[in-house]
Amino acid sequence: MATVLITGCDLGLGEEFALQYAAKGDRVIATCLDPDAFGERHKRLRTLETVMLDVTDEASVLRLAAELDGVAIDVLVNNAGIPGPHPDLHETDLVLWRNMLEVNLIAPFVVTRAFTEHVARSERKVIAFITSRMGSIGLNNTASSYAYRSSKAGLNMVMKSLAIDLGPRQICVLGLHPGKVAREGDGGLSISESIARMREVIDHCGPHQTGSFYDYNGQILPW
Repeated sequence: MATVLITGCDLGLGEEFALQYAAKGDRVIATCLDPDAFGERHKRLRTLETVMLDVTDEASVLRLAAELDGVAIDVLVNNAGIPGPHPDLHETDLVLWRNMLEVNLIAPFVVTRAFTEHVARSERKVIAFITSRMGSIGLNNTASSYAYRSSKAGLNMVMKSLAIDLGPRQICVLGLHPGKVAREGDGGLSISESIARMREVIDHCGPHQTGSFYDYNGQILPW
């Protein structure tokens, strides 16, 4: 049984990550802004632990790390983030931009720094960042979305640097693009499919793959 810590589990990708890992019997520490609501929805899953965490509050992050002192975390999934909107040049909101940088870029670094020792003492030693192909400079052919693109491009750089810094400790650091997830009933890639495939990438990764940027199918994406 692995121990998995996931940020941003209130809904969407984070919630599905937590449910899938818990369903296979792993110990899951699901962090949420509203842990009571999440816990009430999923109280049947006995290996699922829900805790309150605001990833933009460093004191809160450090407090949780201290509470989990001595716990080996096999997989840390930095999932919490702001997914949109994606306005054009003249509609870009600078307040939202700064908030996106705080949540999508700085917070995952703070969480990773706080839990590096927990991951290092585990058997799996994996840190995954849920990023986006919209953070790829090479794949940007449609412009706009300045706030979101820059937050994810910055996250990719943080991930790459962490991979180098943590490489000597055999920690595998990955960037994962979840794909274009369709809304329920729209067809296309479902949340459950996206998470299942990203979990496969995580399950099969090792130290030699650290610093890689993958899509949900395990295909390398350009920076």
